[in-house]
Amino acid sequence: MYKGYGNNLYALSSRAIKTAKRRVLFGISVFLVLFFVIIIRLVHVMIFSINDFNHATEFSGDNTSPVVVARADILDRNGVIVATSLPTVSAYACPHELIDAKEAAKKLTSVFSEMDLGKLSKKLSLSKKFLWIKRNLSPQQEQAVLNLGIPGIHFLRTERRVYPDKNLMAHIVGGTDIDNIGISGIEKIFDGVLRESSSPVTLSVDTKIQYAVRDELQKGLEEFRAIGGAAIVLEITTGEIIAMVSLPDFDPNKNADPNAMERFNLVTSSAIEPGSSAKILNTAFALESRKITPFTKFDATKPLKLGKFIVHDFRGRCMFLTVEEILKYSSNIGSAKIATELGPVAQRKFLKHIGLLDTVSCELPEVQHPIYPKKWSDISAATISYGHGIAISPLHLITIFSSIVNDGIVHTPTLVKRDLPIPGRRVISSTTSKQMRALMRLNVTEGTNKFADVPGYCVGGKSGTAEKQKRGRYLKDANYTGFYGAFPMTAPRYAVYVVLNEPKTTPKTHGYRTAGWNAAPLAANIIGRIGPMLGVTTTNTNEPNWHYVLEQATKTREHS
Repeated sequence: MYKGYGNNLYALSSRAIKTAKRRVLFGISVFLVLFFVIIIRLVHVMIFSINDFNHATEFSGDNTSPVVVARADILDRNGVIVATSLPTVSAYACPHELIDAKEAAKKLTSVFSEMDLGKLSKKLSLSKKFLWIKRNLSPQQEQAVLNLGIPGIHFLRTERRVYPDKNLMAHIVGGTDIDNIGISGIEKIFDGVLRESSSPVTLSVDTKIQYAVRDELQKGLEEFRAIGGAAIVLEITTGEIIAMVSLPDFDPNKNADPNAMERFNLVTSSAIEPGSSAKILNTAFALESRKITPFTKFDATKPLKLGKFIVHDFRGRCMFLTVEEILKYSSNIGSAKIATELGPVAQRKFLKHIGLLDTVSCELPEVQHPIYPKKWSDISAATISYGHGIAISPLHLITIFSSIVNDGIVHTPTLVKRDLPIPGRRVISSTTSKQMRALMRLNVTEGTNKFADVPGYCVGGKSGTAEKQKRGRYLKDANYTGFYGAFPMTAPRYAVYVVLNEPKTTPKTHGYRTAGWNAAPLAANIIGRIGPMLGVTTTNTNEPNWHYVLEQATKTREHS
């Protein structure tokens, strides 16, 4: 018998059940407490681990690091790698885990001798959870740090952006910062695409052509002792940029001063007066008006006086000149008379229509807007007719000029390879374009740009020289010289534009430093070298009589 319960078996059974329930509940409670303790600990570890990793992957600075993501490659039009990422290791510290900050600093400076012991010791003593020690370690450095065996020193697998061709495409690809984020060029414009997709960005640029153009431009700078220069090769019918070079340039593998002169892209960021090459536009303006033909004559016997302003010719012919001869002999007087006869309103309307007054850009963040007069007077029209009083970038110039020879169709320039053609916009008639091709070819064969001729490639074009400005005044001893050329003029496929910054005279130029003596032959050297690489067939025996072509095109217009 159980004390206190007598013969009540039900009571005895009830008590046993209650005792068992209490024990089970106690056991469950203990289990749940332990379970929640483990869960909380796991969450705690995970949160802090993620936070520490985020410190190491999302920010930048002394106590954070870059986003660790796979950055896609950049390729040239033929699939050649021009920018890629290589795996690397970076060392960081968790100062709160260090046993002795000063001792840790002493050991680390034995591996990284360039570090200041005092500064490192001070940083490691701060109450931070993350601190960069050194980015992009070599395998030897990684092993040396491992051998130190310092608690609180960890490693993070990261990436380092690499440009195999170094300076070759510097102004095109741009570069990334230490956190592998694009800061200039294609790297900046396509930063999101390169970070979020494994698919490469394929450029329109051809590495082989780029190398040849850069090499010839470098030779030209050395020969004419210019302080800088630029060259572009454009596929006329698509707007694809095959080569783009600006010198001086830089090595994007090195984190140099982002404001250094070498990082200035003369092709897209400069505003340069085109000089006499603008006579291409003035002539197209005249022909497109249908009021003037290539054979219309203008009096260029004496300087043209406009108010207090006088227009002179450089080595003028002092005779009546046809429009053909005005372009061929590069007459400022004749060009100004064309512009004044048609008027400033019509001139401005034409230049606006063809896109000269709008901004032209490609996939680069550095863009220069055109500079032109707010008030378009007769004097403005006269000076603009021969390339002064208006300034545009070399990229802008080659784009607009190429439309003049491309049957009158302008294409937006691009640095990205186009799988399918994008329709362009008509800016002049097909007849005017045909006339201009003949005139530009005759300018090379019979005019002032004979040094631009390349046997078999049927080059047409025009040079231009413009005095540089400083504080609003023209400098008599400092020029920009440029040459625009297209080939073959029978069916233009490619355009080349070169510009030299302050070229000097040489014995070969007989004391001249104008474009016909330096930019034109430089363009010829480039065309002669890249023509075979581009697969352009020479036309030694099949070239037409360009005077006849010009006459027939003019007759077609007269009867239309």
